Amino acid sequence: MPLVIDQDYLPTSDVDAKALGLSMYFTGKPCRYGHITARYASSAECVFCRQIKNTNVELKKKQKVANEKNKELRKQKSIERYQRNIEFEKIRYQSKWINNKEKMTARTKNWEQRNPEKRLAISKANNALRKHKIKEQSPKWANKQKIQEMYMNCPKGYHVDHIIPLKGKTVSGLHVETNLQYLTASENCKKHNKFGEQYAI
Repeated sequence: MPLVIDQDYLPTSDVDAKALGLSMYFTGKPCRYGHITARYASSAECVFCRQIKNTNVELKKKQKVANEKNKELRKQKSIERYQRNIEFEKIRYQSKWINNKEKMTARTKNWEQRNPEKRLAISKANNALRKHKIKEQSPKWANKQKIQEMYMNCPKGYHVDHIIPLKGKTVSGLHVETNLQYLTASENCKKHNKFGEQYAI
């Protein structure tokens, strides 16, 4: 029997759900298969349809074949959907990470072990981008010796962080000695490229 959710607890449109950082909304209207329940903001699919799809072995086999056949098309559509809902997707990913931290960490490590060459390529690309950004944000008057000392004297378990990030959302800082500080590894990961706000994830 379809799961019925009280509409008072959820917004009535996917737009409102995304604005609130929620993954579901409730219209009170049946889906095309007659289920009156919540729908996912990312796809408009109802919860009960998703449950049926996930438990139907034959359907999952057909979907796997179809997914392989249309792999590039699905990938392109996924990218387009992400670009259309980029702020919502970021919030959704953060919530997913908070609720499934151990599982997602294990999945990432598993992927890295299975794809060492891809992992190395991504790491090299990220390092190259960071070096380019540092070079771009380094003024001629920066004290290179003091900057080097900051990195050399960094305590164990700490990172050298740019107080004003080099590539922030609203502001970008310079790679100068007065814009550097020490943060623990966990604090630095939480801060990411944010400035002037609480950055706990």
